[in-house]
Parts: sequence; structure tokens; C-alpha cells
Amino acid sequence: MAKSPQQELEEFLASLPASVQKSLMCEPMTALEVLESAQSDCKEFELRPRLERILWKLPAQWASYCQRATQQRKMMVEMFNLKPPKRPHGPPRKDELAHKAALLQRSGMNPHQIAAELNKGLGEDDKTTADAIRKLLKRHSQPDKT
Repeated sequence: MAKSPQQELEEFLASLPASVQKSLMCEPMTALEVLESAQSDCKEFELRPRLERILWKLPAQWASYCQRATQQRKMMVEMFNLKPPKRPHGPPRKDELAHKAALLQRSGMNPHQIAAELNKGLGEDDKTTADAIRKLLKRHSQPDKT
């Protein structure tokens, strides 16, 4: 006789230590339970797919499990500061280009000559103009506002 999903779940969980059961089910745990679960011989990464296959057959329990897992994931991200760094706004800085332009300006070149010289080393899409060089030199000659 085939087991019901509920029976299958109960038998699966009964074979595991209580701390591992709570961890797999994404239930709140005490510090001692977390330690016990971590020191257990059970490999949660191997057990979780089987648990999820069983829970999938039980819609109400699956929904509850998904909600707890999402909350747990959010808590872990906040606890361990796992958020990816924010990308700076705006286009990438042109510090290297400004440094080269400043060196060329100090050697006596004007913005038209600097643009022509820098364009030799730039790709077709990255060409610059004398006006852009003027603005770049002006911006980079001012102290940083940070």
C-alpha cells in the first residue's frame, strides 16, 4: 500500500535528530539547536531536496515552508551582510584619462593637441574632443568633494 505524502513526511523527519528537523523545515532554533544541527552527521544539502519533493505534494505545508525559507534567507543576508555592493551611479570615472591629459597639459599642449594625442590610443567609440578635455581637466583639478 502506498504511503500518503503526510506519512512519508513524518517518516522522513522521524529518522532525523530534532535539531536537524527544525533546520530543514526552516523553523526558529536556539543557539544550542543550531550547534547540534551543525555537529550532526546529517548532510542537510543532501536531505533538503528529498524534503522538498515530499513537501511539494502537500500544498499548505509547501507554502508555509517557502515562506519560512524566504524569511530565513532574508535574515541570513542581513545578519552576515551578504548584500552585493551597490554599483556607483553614473558613468565610470575617467581618472586615468584625466591624469594623462594633465601630464600632456603640463608639457605645454593645448586641449586640441591633448585630444589628438589621446585619441591615438583610444578606440573608435572612445574618441574625445578638445571641449571634453577642457571639462575633464577642470573637474579633476578641483579637490574631491568626498
